[in-house]
Amino acid sequence: MIEASVLTIVKGRRPHLENQLRGLEKSTAPPKEWVIIGMDEDPPHFESAHFPIRRGRVNSSGQGEIPLALARNRAASLASNPLLIFLDVDCIPSPGLLKTFSHVMSRASQIWMGTIGYLPRDAASGDWTFDGLAQQAIEHPLLPKLDGADCLPSNRYELFWSLNFAIPAELFGRIGGFDENYAGYGAEDTDFAFMAREQGIGFGFAAARAYHQHHAVCKPPLNHFRSILINAERFRQKWGLWPMEKWLRQFDELGLIDFNVDSDELAILRDPTESQIREATVNTPAGF
Repeated sequence: MIEASVLTIVKGRRPHLENQLRGLEKSTAPPKEWVIIGMDEDPPHFESAHFPIRRGRVNSSGQGEIPLALARNRAASLASNPLLIFLDVDCIPSPGLLKTFSHVMSRASQIWMGTIGYLPRDAASGDWTFDGLAQQAIEHPLLPKLDGADCLPSNRYELFWSLNFAIPAELFGRIGGFDENYAGYGAEDTDFAFMAREQGIGFGFAAARAYHQHHAVCKPPLNHFRSILINAERFRQKWGLWPMEKWLRQFDELGLIDFNVDSDELAILRDPTESQIREATVNTPAGF
């Protein structure tokens, strides 16, 4: 058993969460506990013979955006172990994920982001196996390849995503957790990594593999239009550069905003229509 707490935040997605539990129970070294935080709803009640499960809930503010940063911080506050492993509800941990995170953490106490294999639709339905998941998984083209190494230190903090990462609880506290001024989806991950860099906390990629379960995506993410804009401006004010620049340029091309990367402000021209959101929603084979 690894002296680690696995932390997961959830809204809906019960089948994905059930698969994550199945993966955790098949770990070669299971966690000491699993902490589940529901956003605007109570999380499902699961039991496991392998580890205790702790549950909590957070509610969104009047802005109506799901409180991602608040939920992750709440999960960390309930954890009782020195190592925190954050897994998005979409992720199925491979059997060696926890052991790999523990091993690389013993070499360098810092943020380690695990590797992700993206699954096609229905790959994790029914009686799936890890061999089957491994055969179907697709690598994300933007993430570095480890080429057989168990870890790769990096200064590419802008590549940090919170869907699968480990950090000592002490360092999470030093960073101050995720900035809860971010409203819902967008930029809170990059902000967290930049705060870690400012604190002199190292970053890198570890061969702690999780499998990302397929779901429909909006390209560009028009379904998170307002929160992306709010969070982009928050990030610009804090760090002096625009995050999510590709998405902002796409919103500009659609005539939704007036965006100039050299400006300190962007102007909202109109919200996307429901038909635009539907048309942008796709079931790409690997989910990205």
